[in-house]
Amino acid sequence: MELMRNVKLSMFTDEDMQRVHDYSLKLLWENGVNIANDRALTLFKKHGFKVEGSQIYITEKQVEEALSRIPTHFVIHGRNSERNLDLGGGDYGVCTPIGPVNVRTMDEGLRQGTLKDAENLVKIYQASDVININTNNGVETNDVPTENRHLEIMRMVLKHTDKPIYTRLFDYEQMHEAMDMVEIAVGEKLEKGGNIWFAPGSCPSLSPMAYSREVADCIIALAERGQVVTLGSATSTGVTGPIQIFGTIVMQNAEQLAGMVLTQLINPGNAMGYGVAACPGNMRGAKYCCGSPGRVALQIGSIEMGKKFYKLPTRTEPYTTESSLNDVQSGMESYEGSMANILAGADYQLGEIGTLDALMTVSFEKTILDEEITSRLLYIKKGIDVSEEASAVESIMNVGSGGTFLLEDDTIEQMHDAWYPQYTDWNRDIDKIGDDGYRYIIKKANEEWKRRLEEAPETMLDPGTEEALDDYVKAHSK
Repeated sequence: MELMRNVKLSMFTDEDMQRVHDYSLKLLWENGVNIANDRALTLFKKHGFKVEGSQIYITEKQVEEALSRIPTHFVIHGRNSERNLDLGGGDYGVCTPIGPVNVRTMDEGLRQGTLKDAENLVKIYQASDVININTNNGVETNDVPTENRHLEIMRMVLKHTDKPIYTRLFDYEQMHEAMDMVEIAVGEKLEKGGNIWFAPGSCPSLSPMAYSREVADCIIALAERGQVVTLGSATSTGVTGPIQIFGTIVMQNAEQLAGMVLTQLINPGNAMGYGVAACPGNMRGAKYCCGSPGRVALQIGSIEMGKKFYKLPTRTEPYTTESSLNDVQSGMESYEGSMANILAGADYQLGEIGTLDALMTVSFEKTILDEEITSRLLYIKKGIDVSEEASAVESIMNVGSGGTFLLEDDTIEQMHDAWYPQYTDWNRDIDKIGDDGYRYIIKKANEEWKRRLEEAPETMLDPGTEEALDDYVKAHSK
């Protein structure tokens, strides 16, 4: 019988998590949360909440009612049903970035992103064996007018992927238009009680203890169409949150509870994700710091609150680095943060895969290398078999003292199941690589993303669907 033992990274005891919850309830009732959004305020008043101006006060009972309605898992669909993911139900979603401003490649260096870059990234993600959730905004499309950007990036992503999709946030009307376009592509209505085809990378709070009008509108629009609402917090300790890591976890947990309450007022039972993205502040610059080891503690503790305490699908933010280049610092910080997120038991990511420079830049080469980081960690996440057969006692006795296991039946049968690198290299010959050996892996990554683009199809939509999308974009462009 197979018995698997998995890695479990933990930060809190059960008592610690209960204290986070209790402190959060205190904040929500005694301080309240500010949501300067007329749609949201109308909802809260209609349901009997205490509202003073744009400050909303939420009771323990109101929180518990909302929590009782949220499902413990949800299925996000791709146009290829074999790519559907049950998040919270055992699958792990590896997603891609949302909106870095710049692009970096080994060939061209640093420049601003364009719609063509975003399209190329979607094609690269589509061809990945690791990435299983695509995005419409792997880099910001700086060459497209903002009033039409949502239409162009939705048409582009629907044309070039059949995986589930993540989206950047739009305003209320644009979010509904984006969902209209998904309906055209999938041939199904997006409505309360229906399937989930569309997820935001994050609907973040505006720390401390607030939600912006724009994010509240996104939450409302998504819940009105029955699509998953993934909350989040990009709190920076000592800047937008308390300097204490525990205090920031408390505060952002309160903010997420407020987002859950709002969502459940719109559509009771709407699927939700508990989002994790806080980082310590770099107090030498008073700014968010993607490369600090303190984010490991912040994010493990937060994952435990979402996954273990509330039993909700939980989303994380790995791969982040302060480095502007694919260098040693980038590798250290990306692996460190990804390890914490993946091995702490989260269900899916706001990927930030391939990002550099504190989320401002996406690197085509780092995208490929971060896939390998993920592959390594998912192998570790699977754990080890501790069954009687896996003890290998019979094999050890068969070899005896001083022998070798190279030709043992177990070795021959199972050696291909081990993890092997695709882009890093365990057998390279430094004499053949030459003086430029330190760029060897970057060159392999460069070759891989170019190969994927060369092999990508021109479209993944049938002509009728593509024409319908084109018509929709034309009719709604400004």
